[in-house]
Amino acid sequence: MSIVNLKKQNARGVYPSLLDRQELRQQEYGFIDMALRGTDSILSGVNQNVISQSWGAPATQIPVFSKNVAAATVGTMTCTFPTEDANAALVNVTFVKAHTGFRIIPRLTDQSDIVTEAQDFMRQYSDAEESLANFLEAQILSAVDTAKASTFNSAFVGAASKYNTSSDALQVVAADQDFFLNDAKSIMQADNFSRNDLEVIGDAQLASFVSKFVNQGAGNSANSAFQFAGYTFQYSNTVATSAGAISTGYIMPAGSVGIVAKVSPDAAANRESVGSGIRWSVENSDLMGIPMSLMIKDDCADVNAITGNAEDTNALVKSYQMGINVAIVTPYNTGTNGGIKKFDYLP
Repeated sequence: MSIVNLKKQNARGVYPSLLDRQELRQQEYGFIDMALRGTDSILSGVNQNVISQSWGAPATQIPVFSKNVAAATVGTMTCTFPTEDANAALVNVTFVKAHTGFRIIPRLTDQSDIVTEAQDFMRQYSDAEESLANFLEAQILSAVDTAKASTFNSAFVGAASKYNTSSDALQVVAADQDFFLNDAKSIMQADNFSRNDLEVIGDAQLASFVSKFVNQGAGNSANSAFQFAGYTFQYSNTVATSAGAISTGYIMPAGSVGIVAKVSPDAAANRESVGSGIRWSVENSDLMGIPMSLMIKDDCADVNAITGNAEDTNALVKSYQMGINVAIVTPYNTGTNGGIKKFDYLP
């Protein structure tokens, strides 16, 4: 006889353990942050409400005027009047949509002395929310890239000038990188945009350049810090560094992109289908700063193959779906020299 069967079993810690902090890290959502800040500048409150309440409309359109500045006629006025009319248009609002989900099996956590149902829910909810944020971040980047300028009025830009272009991105060679952001203000001014209140967003490498330049102040032999007045910087790993470049980014006036979300009428009304066990609601995303549509379904299922307990043949399963439906808005421009400028730092 022996007491070997009474030996201490596996020693297990408690959760949260902090050991998984790096595993659960998230990227920096620079485009979402920039769009949230810019929404009030690119869309009036009334039009934000029109977009958010547009569920079921065949199309959502925002009225705009095109600029129509004719050359003034030299000389004294006559009895002949000009026949110019204002040019108006309707801009169609485009929505991007995505959804994801997960399930909770309470009997799994009932049979655990480490993880609670609430912890299981929050972990899976956080992962699902991050999935939607990754989608939205990429969609905003795509909208910004689509709206970038393809022509430039600045004498700094051109094949024989200081900054050549490739795929509509300003090519910044190593010798010009220290003071490019100073030149960029002049490039913006040449296209009639302000030199101030500019947003810069780029890849992870751009942060290294900015940190270097901003710390070269007046006490250094080459002062590069002066040029940063009027800029706000953000970063996103969603930005793909252009082939042959070591950093890629965008410069634009503040308010060059905005987002407005809408939710389903069922979610807005917190409806419930008693027969199917489905409930709808609205959940505000702390990660994205927008409302999401949430669906919850309670069901009965045989989960014994999952729990390992032969008696779990009639267990409660809670299934969740989360979805976003978001309008991404960039400035209306009839020309090709808009305010969003892309740039590449070359080796």
